[in-house]
Amino acid sequence: MIETRALVLDNLPLTEDIFKLHLLVPEIAAGVRGGQFVHLEVPGFSLRRPFTVADADEQSITLVIRRLGAGTAALAGIERGSSLAILGPLGRGFTPEKGRPLLLGGGIGAAALTLLARQLGECTFVMGGPNARELWLETLALPPGVGVGWATEDGSRGFAGNLVQYAAANLVPGLWVAACGPEPMLSGLQALLRERGLAGQFALEARMACGLGACNGCVVPTRQGNARVCRDGPVFAAQEVVFP
Repeated sequence: MIETRALVLDNLPLTEDIFKLHLLVPEIAAGVRGGQFVHLEVPGFSLRRPFTVADADEQSITLVIRRLGAGTAALAGIERGSSLAILGPLGRGFTPEKGRPLLLGGGIGAAALTLLARQLGECTFVMGGPNARELWLETLALPPGVGVGWATEDGSRGFAGNLVQYAAANLVPGLWVAACGPEPMLSGLQALLRERGLAGQFALEARMACGLGACNGCVVPTRQGNARVCRDGPVFAAQEVVFP
C-alpha cells in the first residue's frame, strides 16, 4: 500500500454517465492485481473515494467511473494535467482457480474484472446491461485471447436477458467464474454455481469510507462471520458471502 500523487493523463467519456480516468502513478501500477482498488482524492471534498482499478500497465492505471453524485461529477470534470492524492493498491484481489475462466460483469461492475481479464490473457468476458447504450467494455484494449460477449435486458445486443439468465443457459462443467455486479445478480449466480458444483469468486460493491478496515462501514455477513469488504475483500469466494 502506497500513498502518493497521480497525474491525470486523460479523462474520457464512455457513455452518457460513465467516464474513464487514466492516471500516471507507477508506484501503484506496478503491483496492482485484478479486483483491487484505490482511494482517490476528489477535488472539493474532504474524503477520498474508492474505485476499482480497471486496467494497469507498468506506469499507469485506468479507473472506470459512473457519475452518480457531486463527488463523481467533480471527477468527471477534472482536467488533464491535474494531480490527485491516491492510496493503493488496496484490498484482496482475484486468485484464479482451475477451470476455464468465465467473467461476468454487470454494468459498472465489469470494471472490477477488466484488469483480471488482461492478467489472465485468455478468458470469456460477458458484460451485461439494460441496453446496448450502457455497454462500454469494447472501449478498453483487451488482449486478443479475451472473448467478449454481451447480455442486454432489452435484447438490443448479444444474449437477450440479464447475466443470471445468461449463466443459467451457459454454465457448463469445467468453468471457473469471476463476477461483479449488483447484489441480486451475485445472489442468483451464487445459487447457480452451488447447484452446478462450480467454483467462483465475487468482487463486492460497497461504500467504503476509510478503505483500510478501520471504520467498519462496509461490513457484510459471511459464513465465517462479519467481514469488511475493503480489507477482507472486495473479492470473496462465491459461496462465502451470505446474501439477504
